[in-house]
Amino acid sequence: MAISRLPDDPPKIARSKKVVPEKKIQEFINKGGKPTEERGGEKVSQSEGMKGLKLNLMDQEINAIKVLRDKRPARRGRKITISLHDWVIEAVREKIQREQKKHGLTLI
Repeated sequence: MAISRLPDDPPKIARSKKVVPEKKIQEFINKGGKPTEERGGEKVSQSEGMKGLKLNLMDQEINAIKVLRDKRPARRGRKITISLHDWVIEAVREKIQREQKKHGLTLI
């Protein structure tokens, strides 16, 4: 097998001759970005009305929720557990419905 020497001048990588000023680069970086706002041709907000909420519960309350959650009857012959988060969301929705009924309101 023949071995040849490397060429004296390796091929130069084609570079763009257009130089962007540093100021323009910094303006672009500082501008920031947004997630995609369009879905199917219509504008949709990123959260679609969802807000986060920090919820602090005592250990006893979390343990009680877990016990009650595990006591749910099985569906179609198999046990399907619900997450702690989903259990709390379900409880909040039930409370909202009870309070609305009590006060004769329809908010949700």
